[in-house]
This record gives sequence, structure tokens and C-alpha cells, in this order.
Amino acid sequence: MNWNRIAFWGITYRQLTMIVGLYIVSALLYDGALSISERAWSKNSLFIDFLYEVPRALLDYGMKLLVTAPVWYLLFIRLRHLTLTRRILLHVVLLPLYLLVWQFLYYAVSDGLGIGRLRGTGQVWDTYIGALFYLVQFGIFHAYDYYRDLQRQRLREVQLRELTLKSELAALKAQLNPHFLYNVFNTISASVPPAQERTRELLAELADLFRYQLQASKADVVTVREEIAFVKKYLDLEKARFGDRLRVSFDVADNVLDNTIPPMLLQPLVENSVKHGIASLIEGGDIHVGIHRQNGHLHVAISDTGVGLNGSSTTGHGLGLANTRLRLDKMYGSQLTVGNSQPRGVIVQFTIPA
Repeated sequence: MNWNRIAFWGITYRQLTMIVGLYIVSALLYDGALSISERAWSKNSLFIDFLYEVPRALLDYGMKLLVTAPVWYLLFIRLRHLTLTRRILLHVVLLPLYLLVWQFLYYAVSDGLGIGRLRGTGQVWDTYIGALFYLVQFGIFHAYDYYRDLQRQRLREVQLRELTLKSELAALKAQLNPHFLYNVFNTISASVPPAQERTRELLAELADLFRYQLQASKADVVTVREEIAFVKKYLDLEKARFGDRLRVSFDVADNVLDNTIPPMLLQPLVENSVKHGIASLIEGGDIHVGIHRQNGHLHVAISDTGVGLNGSSTTGHGLGLANTRLRLDKMYGSQLTVGNSQPRGVIVQFTIPA
């Protein structure tokens, strides 16, 4: 049986079982209290008195359940749109009404069936215990209803955050695509005159980049090995434009190659080093990419020997850096740091879980 299936009024079978269980336990406790209170004059054993009072207790709490149902329906179904404070204030009217209806039904059925009940001044205990039980049960109902609303709200917030994150990441990827392609086509255009064969090689490299980018757009993560291969192809295209002015080195540990990272994460950082760090220097410069495992995390550092932070007003604020910074924050809560490298240039670093 599916206990989470709705029985009626939005109540699941699990919740219905819990409510019935609450009433049965309450009836048995009330039965036990009556049996113990009769010890002063009863000649029967406690167990016999307990059995004798079972019909009375079950009838009592059965009537309470019967009268509780419409009150619950009114507060949690019909008037659910009201604030919690207003619904709680309604108990000022509903509690006396509940007691009057319950006592009328309980006394009428008890007398009709010949089941003993409190009479005279003793009825004040029925009123007191009935009011106390009403407050306890509706306190539980309101607390549980508030808990369910809170859980639903948290679930909606989680789902909204996930949708927002996916939308933001998709937007960031989409924004990177034309930015990246624009720079690559500039590289190819600059290489066309010297030799047609070289142009074909560059087109082949570009085709590989397109292929990787298409695959990356369909995946949330790729291996470090795949991302490094993509970065190398991109740098091969850039070296076709800069020639010996662009020198590249990689220091990627073997034990991180199979780890996964978001696709297109490193290329914007490398591109930033080329465009803002080295492109303006006549002598060119070096770019170094390092990835190592440190304390269960991947530490990524991309440095160059370009103009440095003081030599460009856009270094550290370009589109590639901005998007990468947002992706790291949204996906891992990690920070992208940009600082001066030694002896000159810029170093960009971040750490993500391995």
C-alpha cells in the first residue's frame, strides 16, 4: 500500500493512520487514568476496571474525532487562505462550540447505550479534559501544517535555485560562444595570406574546437584531460597568429587528468592572458597552465609574463574572467583570484573539489 497516497481532503493514508493512532492512544491513556482514579472505592482489579472503561473511553474519543473533523475541514481546507494568526484566533469561537456539540452527542449516545459517564458537578472534568485535548490536538495540527508549508517552501526554493542556476550557466555559456568565435576567426583571418596549406590546418583545428564546444554544451562536466586538449588546440591557433611571441607550457599532474571540471572553464582564462597580457608586447610572453591536487581539491593556476595588472585597465574585468568567476561561484561557491605574477604579469587561480 502506498501510504503517501491521498485518502481524502488532501490527507494521506499515513497522516490518517497517525491521527487515528493519536486518538486510540489518547483513549487508552484516558481509560487508564479513570481506572487508577477508581482505586479508592473499586473492588475490582486495575485490569478489570481498565477493560470495563474501554467502551466509555472509545465512545468519548470517537465523539471527539467526529466533532473534530468538521472543525479541521473548516480551518485547514475552507479557510486555508487565511493567515495562521487569524485561523488560531478562530479557536476562541470554535472551542466552546466544539465542547457544546461534543458533550451533547457524547452524553446522548452514552445514555442511549447505558454507558456510564460523569454527571452533575463531575461534568466539569469533561469540559476541562475536552478543552485541553482540543488545544493539544489542534496545536499538533497547526504545527504539522506549518512544517509541511515550510518544507514545500524550501523545496520550491531549491527547485527555483536549480532552475536559476541552470539558466545562468546556460546564459554564461551562450555568451562565451560568440566571444570565443570572434577571436578565433580573427586568428584565421590573420593567417590566410602566407600559405593555403597552413590555412587548411588552422581550419582543421577550428573544426576540432567546434566539435568540442558542441559536446561541451550538452554536458555539465568534462575530464581535465579533455579540457586541456581543447585549450592546447586553442593555443595552437593563437600561436599561428603570434608565432614565437607566444610561448606556452603546461604542468598538469597525471593524477588529475581523469577528474571532472565544467567545460570551457580554462579557455577564457587563457584567452584573457593572451589578449590582455601578451598581445600588446612586441617581444610577446609566456603562458603557464598548472593543475594539481591539494588536500582533496583541484588547484588551477594560469599565469603569464604579460603587461600585468597595472598595464591594462581591463585585466581582471574582461568577459571571460567575469563569466568564469560567476560559474565558479554558482557551481562550487569558489572564488577566482587575480594577482600579480613574478617577475611580471598576472596569475589567475581557483580551487574546486576534486
